Amino acid sequence: MTAATDARLLRQATFAVAAQVAAAVAATVVLVSVLAFSLTIRSEHAAEERTVRTVTLAADADLTGTDGVVLLRQTADGSVRASPGTPAPVQRLDPGRLRPGRGNADAGGRHFEVYVVVAADGSRTAGLLDVTAREESGERLVASVAVAGVIGIVAGALLGALLGRRAVRPLARALAMQRRFVADASHELRTPLTVLNTRAELVRRRLARADGPVDERVSADITQLAADTKALGEVVEDLLLSAELQHQPWRGTAIDAGELVDELVASLAAHADTLHITLRADVAPDDLIVTGVRSSLRRALAALIDNALAHVSTGGTVTVAARRDGAHVCLTVTDDGEGLDPADAARLLERFARGEPRREQSGRRFGLGLALVSDVVHAHRGRLDIDGRPGAGATFSIALPESSHTSR
Repeated sequence: MTAATDARLLRQATFAVAAQVAAAVAATVVLVSVLAFSLTIRSEHAAEERTVRTVTLAADADLTGTDGVVLLRQTADGSVRASPGTPAPVQRLDPGRLRPGRGNADAGGRHFEVYVVVAADGSRTAGLLDVTAREESGERLVASVAVAGVIGIVAGALLGALLGRRAVRPLARALAMQRRFVADASHELRTPLTVLNTRAELVRRRLARADGPVDERVSADITQLAADTKALGEVVEDLLLSAELQHQPWRGTAIDAGELVDELVASLAAHADTLHITLRADVAPDDLIVTGVRSSLRRALAALIDNALAHVSTGGTVTVAARRDGAHVCLTVTDDGEGLDPADAARLLERFARGEPRREQSGRRFGLGLALVSDVVHAHRGRLDIDGRPGAGATFSIALPESSHTSR
């Protein structure tokens, strides 16, 4: 994982904390608002229903309304009388069109809570209570709650961002310290490991040139010691390269990707021959120019080729191709070996994760190769894709942005 990836994940963690705090504030505001609105409006509405029903049921022959309730009475012959003070628009209502019991009606742009009582003689008495003011007040309350909710959510998000930043700050420092430690430790270990490997090689060569008999077990152990120290030195070099990619600013030059593929295949062909594997290049005749650090890209592509050779049986083939794909240049390493499960692709890019190689190899494989390849590719603003099926080979593809530089 690169420093840029760490920074992105830390930002995501900060945003996640901010979003969670904002969501919690929003949920609290909504819950409190719904409860307050529901209790207030429902209690007022219930009181209005109770008032209009009580006044209507108690209406006498004089139709005296109280508590803001106006009354209409329609006799069996269809004539309508209204209580004193009834607005003209309400007087024009037809009580015969109002259903018995509780209901609602609109008149003169006002909204009324209605209760209708039907007498045994066929007459109807309707009580009406103007609830327009209460409804307008409820709408204002909803608007106020919405505004308060938005303000609360924004404030919660800002508070969450502050808390999230404080929460991840120690983690960011720890990650920075870890990367500095890896870089410093790798740098300090490189020299003694180089010396140790050199001495092991010298001892192995002296044993090989010795005139007298040499214990085969001692010779084998010395050979393995030389291989192990060499492999460990390569791990340290990988760690140093990874640290360099993470901390140094981007400095790139124009690189001919096709030429790089030809060079690597020619360099590793002899090694592939010793394994009885065919290693071939398939480079398109186009200008395949990318921008980057040549040594880093060379090492990344070499790691993919080495990985392919490790998982191909005797007589197999590894093809290294270079092609243009839209605005990208794709470097692809394809083998016809044991293949892989696509579900394991993400795991293989983790440090110290390893697939099982088909053949025995000198030295121990520490599983840093593909992780380092991923670091190099991301540092070059590219993409690493892995595909394959068990028993049907595997394909590792590096897609890099094509450069605008002129070619060879």
